[in-house]
Amino acid sequence: QPLPNPRSDTPRIVSVGPGGFLRQGPGDQQAPIPPAPPRRLVPAKPSPEIADKTSLLDLNDRVCRWPMGHPGESDFHFCGEKVNPGFPYCVEHCGRAYQAQLPRGVRRPPPPLPFGGPRVR
Repeated sequence: QPLPNPRSDTPRIVSVGPGGFLRQGPGDQQAPIPPAPPRRLVPAKPSPEIADKTSLLDLNDRVCRWPMGHPGESDFHFCGEKVNPGFPYCVEHCGRAYQAQLPRGVRRPPPPLPFGGPRVR
């Protein structure tokens, strides 16, 4: 004849916490949920319209760094053509970035300042 389990015969003490929930004793607690196994990350394939464009990560000393488009837009990229030696841009973009200065006497006067210019005290 099996012996009676002394634990089952003793009255169970239940503690009621604030708000009426039952507090658990050390033996009543559930085992923690094991963490999910880590997912294997697969790099996304770029869309066809972005695949052939030069991104910031593709820049080096041998490709043109002229920005194309607006940095906030999804199709923003860099020119990516072969650079003009000694410059960060290709020949076409060097022509736009570096323009010859006219002598001081030949330059146009600056445009007038709004509201008649700066305030003089």
